[in-house]
Amino acid sequence: MPDIVLGKMDPTQRYKINKEIVYREEDNGAFLFDPDSGNLKYMNPTGKETFLILKEKGDVGQAISHIHGQYADVDQEQVRKDVKIFLEQLKENGFISPQDNG
Repeated sequence: MPDIVLGKMDPTQRYKINKEIVYREEDNGAFLFDPDSGNLKYMNPTGKETFLILKEKGDVGQAISHIHGQYADVDQEQVRKDVKIFLEQLKENGFISPQDNG
């Protein structure tokens, strides 16, 4: 199953959102809360946009392209790294899980 491995990302990778989490939008971002684990994650506006793309069945490549389009002055490789770190954090906290693309 494609996933974030050894610093590489499959741009076609999609993620399932944990159905138990509570999503709450705020003026400058959003919060994710997992009542089962007690995990809480604040997302800045960029993180919120990335999460919403995944929630709408978008893939990693779409998220990277969208964020890079909004911040064209940021190198695309930096955007990839930032998205990778963000997704790893969401995965580690149980907010998302890799979806089988097959």
